[in-house]
This record gives sequence, structure tokens and C-alpha cells, in this order.
Amino acid sequence: MTFLTWLATSPIASFAKVFTAGVLGWVLINFDSLGLHPAVALGLAAGVPLLINWLNPEFASYGREHEAD
Repeated sequence: MTFLTWLATSPIASFAKVFTAGVLGWVLINFDSLGLHPAVALGLAAGVPLLINWLNPEFASYGREHEAD
């Protein structure tokens, strides 16, 4: 199993993606020099798991289908 397959199918990987997004949201809210509104910071962080899934070629959702072997 490759890393990308594991990232697309593992519940632990899903937890890691969401946890990373939460930490990123906390960092963005507490990084005062950016001047981001907290809602914008959390919105950006909430999109991280979706972006990771969309960029992963092994993730079969979002309109993508696996090609026949």
C-alpha cells in the first residue's frame, strides 16, 4: 500500500488531516501579524482536508474514478 492510498483510505489519516486543519486554524487565529478575522482563519483551515483529498490522485471521490488496470 502506498502512502497516497493509505492517505485516501485510512481512518487514522482522516483524523490526522482534520487534526492538522484544527491546529492550523489555531495557529492562524493566534498569529496576530496576519490580521485575519478568526472566521476567515478557521474557514481556511477547514478547507485543508478537502484540498488534501482533492490533490491526492488515489482519492476516488470528487468526480474522479479509478482507471481500469
